[in-house]
Amino acid sequence: MKRFELARAITENELLLHYQPRLMLPSLTFRGVEALVRWRSPERGLVSPLQFVPAAEGAGLIRDLEAWVLREALLQSSVWRRDGLDFGVSVNISLSDLHDQSFRRLMVHTLRIQGNPHAFIVEVSAASAATDPDPPLAALEELRERGIRTALDDVTTSEQITATRTLRWNYVKLGRSLIRSAPTDPAAAALARSLAEEVHRDGARLAAVGVENAAGLDFARELGCHLVQGYHFAAPMPTRELITWIRFRS
Repeated sequence: MKRFELARAITENELLLHYQPRLMLPSLTFRGVEALVRWRSPERGLVSPLQFVPAAEGAGLIRDLEAWVLREALLQSSVWRRDGLDFGVSVNISLSDLHDQSFRRLMVHTLRIQGNPHAFIVEVSAASAATDPDPPLAALEELRERGIRTALDDVTTSEQITATRTLRWNYVKLGRSLIRSAPTDPAAAALARSLAEEVHRDGARLAAVGVENAAGLDFARELGCHLVQGYHFAAPMPTRELITWIRFRS
């Protein structure tokens, strides 16, 4: 994957966002969405973010990519609010950008113009945060002081919670692979229960990602999850489909 392809994707409108709904337990009330970037390449077709996001990091383009996602998600959020739909949006941000004061300024500036900080959540990968030699405590506090909430994403080990406990997350999201496996795998279920207990003790709100069936939903309820997300409710989808989904549920 060549650098010029990635750069072109960012500047030539080849990227798009899909949105996956989050629901609140126990009522299953619609609560918000996670913005997920997609790339429709003229040469490669629809490229998985599992391929192009690491490639963008390696090519030094992750800041440009995440700035595009941030602006696009907040612009779309402002359109929804104008149309009477006011709900939260979360965006994944890399640690390198979280440490970058100029990127945080961009985030705050964009929110001031287009968004509601209290409806915005910054998600950070647990695997990255747990191994960061310079934990972004000050950066996260700066965001929270401005009303932005934070989430530790894709937690699969107790070590990830322990290593990032001082960062005081608003939300902790148990990993997709763990939630998928837990209903049929006793070891995964035991691990998920242990992680949930830690999160509840720390005072963060617990979320389950990867809820794909009724058994997964029942398990999320058992864990005391505040939020759930997964294909059992809806796949990530373009804006038009999301609005139809919201109106159908209401």
